[in-house]
Amino acid sequence: MEEDINEFLKRMGMGDDQQPQQNQWDKIIQPASSYLIVGDVGTGKSALAFYLLETFSQRYSLTPVVVGFPENKRGLLPENFEVVDSPDKLTQIENTICFIDEADIQIPIEDAKARKYVINFLSLPRHRNQIFLLAFHFPRLVMGRYLPFFSGFLLKRPPYLLEFASKSKGDALNQMMERAEERFAELPSPEDIVKNTYVVAPRIRWQGMLQNPLCSFWTEGLSEIWAGTEIEEAKPKQPKQLWETEVAQLLAQVPQKQLRGWLATDPEKRIVYRVTEAMERKAIVIRERHFINRSIYTMEADGIQWLKDV
Repeated sequence: MEEDINEFLKRMGMGDDQQPQQNQWDKIIQPASSYLIVGDVGTGKSALAFYLLETFSQRYSLTPVVVGFPENKRGLLPENFEVVDSPDKLTQIENTICFIDEADIQIPIEDAKARKYVINFLSLPRHRNQIFLLAFHFPRLVMGRYLPFFSGFLLKRPPYLLEFASKSKGDALNQMMERAEERFAELPSPEDIVKNTYVVAPRIRWQGMLQNPLCSFWTEGLSEIWAGTEIEEAKPKQPKQLWETEVAQLLAQVPQKQLRGWLATDPEKRIVYRVTEAMERKAIVIRERHFINRSIYTMEADGIQWLKDV
């Protein structure tokens, strides 16, 4: 996924359709996909997300889920909406459409060490019949290597200072935002800005402006969901990496010739244990856990248990 995306849009061969059909949203928002929502504060990212949650949870019979929503604001959501505390919980459910607001806070997407976690996370919709909607204020945090994981880019009016919003002036995301800004500048009022989204949809080779109506349960409180909440609620801690990734990280810290696992009986997972070749040969598998692109086995030999990452 290290491919250069500077010519991302050009390679996709997309045109700019100024008069989209009424069913264009249906073509763009599809199951087993992730979508990036970016835009300045107050430009309608939440309004767009809740419209998509309501519309496509019904269209595809998916459960609408909101991640990290402040507890004292949950009464603003319909009864059929579910709320989970962190993105890690999305690994345990399926058949959902999920909105992750403040994604730059909730997902360690700018942490190079967490790259494998982020890739696994963005791959979840394909395996769990999910739709992910990730809202970012500063899209520069979405490094180029992750753009191919998104099926569409839903752009509200970009931040005024674009140079602080994108990684570099010439990259694909910056080009998208510059084009979006041109189109938003044509709109006559702030209300029109909130009710419209500039969409880039590589999957169907289309880009253009679309209206996004308000959801049926919309209130002004939803546009200010972090207002009045405690700092801990507004800025939740970055999620712990998936258990399987924590295993891999620990194993990577010690040369493989000296270490193959850690003691499975250590509840804090702090005791690193050297697994000899003799133990490896006579070890038996007593437990298996399978994840995306990897498996974790609990091995046993000579009365000692350890974890093996495959």
